[in-house]
Amino acid sequence: MQNLFLNPAEAAALIEGGATAVFAGSEEALASLPRGKWIGGTTVYFMTESGGAVDHENLFCTLIAEATNAKSVVLSPAELARIGEDRFSSGFSYVLLPAFSDAHRIYALEGPGWPGLYDQPIMGWVTGVHLSELGRRTPKVFDGATGQWHENAAAVLHVAVPEAHVPELDIVNLFTDGDGPALVFPGTGFSATECTVDGVPGNIGRYLLEHGVDTRLPLVADYAGAKVNVSVQDIDPETGKVTFYAPVVAGQSYRVAQPIADYAGAYASGAGEDAEAERMLACNCVLNFLYANLEGQRTGGFVGPVTFGEIAYILLNQTLVRLALKQSLPEAMLRALAAAR
Repeated sequence: MQNLFLNPAEAAALIEGGATAVFAGSEEALASLPRGKWIGGTTVYFMTESGGAVDHENLFCTLIAEATNAKSVVLSPAELARIGEDRFSSGFSYVLLPAFSDAHRIYALEGPGWPGLYDQPIMGWVTGVHLSELGRRTPKVFDGATGQWHENAAAVLHVAVPEAHVPELDIVNLFTDGDGPALVFPGTGFSATECTVDGVPGNIGRYLLEHGVDTRLPLVADYAGAKVNVSVQDIDPETGKVTFYAPVVAGQSYRVAQPIADYAGAYASGAGEDAEAERMLACNCVLNFLYANLEGQRTGGFVGPVTFGEIAYILLNQTLVRLALKQSLPEAMLRALAAAR
């Protein structure tokens, strides 16, 4: 794989040359691209080789040169549970969801329970717009096969890779749960008012406000050994209703994350100076971009689109998601084994 920051003419030339790719850019930049084997999502926030950037003109492209086949699929909210039906026997799937859409909501709430979801790597992100355009423009996904855009559907690219290449999906989460009280919610959803605070019935918004909690810090829970964040979007001071960027899960215990003294430094350290960063599919949260003041800064362990939610099988917040193709057995050995069967 190869990551490139391109102008629309350069991106079009790649597509016309038969490339399999994932694009991120403004609606206008994506709409200018020709048909081909690609999907794309709207964002104007990026981490490039030169550093964090806000750019409406150019596109971030990950060229998947290892692909032996690829198929794009558009799934309506009602069809999302079929996400694994068209994938290849050896490969991975890349999914894009428009922020604040029914497709986004249903994938987040119902996806973790879909049969087969975890059988093969699924990564992706939630598309967005410039923060100044929230409420005025809708995030979109693009299907390169048709050239059409959608504001309430998933764009999925199923990618086949040789058996010698093993897709490895991982996450980098800077946050750990703090030493504050356990917060448990009675229902699953993108918003909540009631909760228990160390077992005592309470109001989540009032708790956060009365204790001066820094809402740049997510709520953190342990999901089968993995630390998973749920980020705060808004608090209604009158009702105490809190809106989140990902759903809280009923009965799950959350704690406010441990504060990070040097957000930018911790981010750079957590991402690492990975020499493979230029050969990974990766995405990271716009909240990390904003809170760590990454515009103009470099992070050697990550280049890619900056997004409104990240997907590593399930929806995540304030998390770096990466997928690399690791070499297993040499292709010549695999061919010899296949011939011997």
